[in-house]
Amino acid sequence: MKNWIDRYLYAVGQKLPKAQREDITKELRSLILDALDEKTTSDRLAKGEAYEEKEEDVLSILESFGPPAEVAAKYKSSGRYLIGPELYDLYRLLLTIVLGAVALGICIATLVSILSTQGHFIELLYKLPMQMISAAISAVGSVTIVFAIIQYFAKEEDIKDMNPNSKWSPKDLEPVPVSYEVIKASEVYAAICFTILGIIIFNRFPHIIAIYYNQGAQTISVPIFSIDTLRLYMPYLNIFWIGNVLLNAYKLRIGKWTNALRFIQIGVDIGSLAIFLMMAGNPGILNPAVKESIMNTDFAPLQRLGDIGTTSFKIFIAIIVLTTVFEVCKHIYYSIKK
Repeated sequence: MKNWIDRYLYAVGQKLPKAQREDITKELRSLILDALDEKTTSDRLAKGEAYEEKEEDVLSILESFGPPAEVAAKYKSSGRYLIGPELYDLYRLLLTIVLGAVALGICIATLVSILSTQGHFIELLYKLPMQMISAAISAVGSVTIVFAIIQYFAKEEDIKDMNPNSKWSPKDLEPVPVSYEVIKASEVYAAICFTILGIIIFNRFPHIIAIYYNQGAQTISVPIFSIDTLRLYMPYLNIFWIGNVLLNAYKLRIGKWTNALRFIQIGVDIGSLAIFLMMAGNPGILNPAVKESIMNTDFAPLQRLGDIGTTSFKIFIAIIVLTTVFEVCKHIYYSIKK
């Protein structure tokens, strides 16, 4: 028998505040089990024979309790609201879509400005948070006003028809995900930020990836990469990096790993690794002026750094390869395990 009760409690708990989740789900589990015990006892007495608990009994009890969203809303409801529990899930879904679209649009516009104009990189990044905040306030206000008007003027039966949970069935409950299937939002946000930062730096400011040292009163910087050679690989890197950003955005939407998602991630990782290996195999990718400049300085530690530069680069590539192989093997293992 499938663990319908655990699925139901998990679905309710996802819509409750973390501080109250454990206590409420314990209480709700007790109520469900009591109702189930009462039903099976009454059926046993009515038939005058031994009666075993069936899957249909569990589904019937869960259906009588109602959709998880409505049950959670009863624990949170204060009796008066701007947007009621019937519309709240739809409101949150549309608000998430609108905010995501606005944020993506502003990021793309900023990225295009950085790549196509001579505007100062730092100045454009300083403006980005304020643009995000201003657009988010407008988006939240507009969506909230629309739903508040619907809540106030629409008939109760029309609101119920708009509720995605109005035709809910216990059989619609998703299995409770195990720990390795849950996608951590914090890690996804970090991956998106670092990938976008990499796109900006490698496309617009590759010269800042350099070795810096002081020679007298002057600070010397020598780019690590040969800019002309690096540009040959950037279109391919951009394809996989942008693909990784879109993939991470999709991860935020579904919230858990699927086999299809894991194999797409494997494809992106292997593609990115292939480009890096092609770059590493090209002796022209490193700026020859790096070693020459370092060896001409009187600073002994930098001279030693110049001696081991090639070895350090190989170690760096080896770390990337091992990390990628580990991630690929991990996704394959969890896919088979699932």
